[in-house]
Amino acid sequence: MASRGRYPLAVGIALLGLGPYVVLSTALVPVRHAVASSIGTSQETLGLATGLGSAAYAVGAVLTAQLALLVVQRRLFVTAESVFVAASLAAALAPSGTVLVPALVLQGLAAGAMLVSSLPPLITRFGAGRVALSAAIVNVGIFGASTFGPIVGGLVAGGEHWRWLFAGATVLAAAGLVVAAVGYERWDPLEPEARVDGPALGLVVVTTVTGFIAASLVSGHGIGARPVIVLAVVALAALVLLLVWEMRRPDPLIPVSALSTQLPVTGILVAMAGGAVVVTATDLVQTRLSTVEGRSAADVAATFWPMPVGALVGAVAFWALFRTRFVPVLVDVGLVALGLGCLLATGDATWAALLLLGLGAASTVSPGLFLTGLGLRSDQLGRGFALVQLLRSIATYAVGPVALALVTRSSDQAGAVRTGLLVMAVVAGAALVVAILLPALSGARLRAPDLEAWLDGDQGLPSPATAVHLRPSTDDEDAEPLVPVRLRRGRSR
Repeated sequence: MASRGRYPLAVGIALLGLGPYVVLSTALVPVRHAVASSIGTSQETLGLATGLGSAAYAVGAVLTAQLALLVVQRRLFVTAESVFVAASLAAALAPSGTVLVPALVLQGLAAGAMLVSSLPPLITRFGAGRVALSAAIVNVGIFGASTFGPIVGGLVAGGEHWRWLFAGATVLAAAGLVVAAVGYERWDPLEPEARVDGPALGLVVVTTVTGFIAASLVSGHGIGARPVIVLAVVALAALVLLLVWEMRRPDPLIPVSALSTQLPVTGILVAMAGGAVVVTATDLVQTRLSTVEGRSAADVAATFWPMPVGALVGAVAFWALFRTRFVPVLVDVGLVALGLGCLLATGDATWAALLLLGLGAASTVSPGLFLTGLGLRSDQLGRGFALVQLLRSIATYAVGPVALALVTRSSDQAGAVRTGLLVMAVVAGAALVVAILLPALSGARLRAPDLEAWLDGDQGLPSPATAVHLRPSTDDEDAEPLVPVRLRRGRSR
């Protein structure tokens, strides 16, 4: 276990390593036109570059999950942070798309690597008493940082000011590199004798690259174009093959068998739905305010102030509830907030919509991630996070660009934005139904996590077989009866 006196350094390493990329991921929408004009490229090319960067983020997470088994993690993080600093500086100074595109891809790759090499140590190496606080910090400081993107991006949307986005990311990442050089402890590799899972890594690359290219091409070719459909089918097939391969492999890189039980399945679905709804709704609201209503970039940025406020409220609630049995209830509340936020965003209650979207973001994505982790052994956390980020990235950064492209191609942009928000409300509602029914059909009950046992190598929460009560031939000792005993006794009377 790490020295507890180094906890503030571990927090700084995680925040400075991941925060800049998370902010950039939502800050680029308001500045796309300025960036394209400044470097003499098209917005379609810029969209493809950001798509490839998102793909690289997922690849970096899975690749580092593999390398963390074999290599000292300090070396992984310091290398990734150094690459991120160089890529951010190159993006800030980029004279053309020839420089900016690879810089965005390297940023994503490095950020994905830092995710897996910084979060598991922060969560698991400082004792059970720090886990809830670490979860809240991860929530508000890393995933919640995405709510600041529209504000920051809107404030630097004019002319060459977009370069300050990347300059700021460079400075913060450089500070993170200094903190990591001082405070990142040296731990032995997790499994130095582990075999490299080459097929899994290859399938991850195929899944992400083809999927994100397909999403990026929608703006120029339309959703029904042959290149889009072919690439999407290839991505889906590669993802299915990846899951099947890892399920059958005796020593898988990604523990798909453990991740297929109720708690990780519920957590992954919630994180995917929450991420997709938040990012897509945020893009659609920005489009409505700027393109449909004709507001200035600064005015749009000022409008988004309720979103980080909502995220802060959600993160505090997550911290307060983490050691109790009510985190799944918080997740349900978060999905309700997302649905209501999308519905309100179709009208004039923009501030209330953004407040609810921020609350929903902090109550779904990070809690879903941690529910997944508590259903695994703590030594599987990095590999579990890698799959969650892969699937969440696919859901988040494939749905959002497609929805935005359909809006920009429509002759009735106001109607298209409204339709897109209604679709996102339906997605949130469907996720809510699954988040309620799936645990019930799996015999799950609300329980407080056993964090001490989790850090010692057991599961933090029991995770029965998924939908075990719909599978008569399956038995699981973790599954409670479909109808609680006390209710059956009451009925019998």
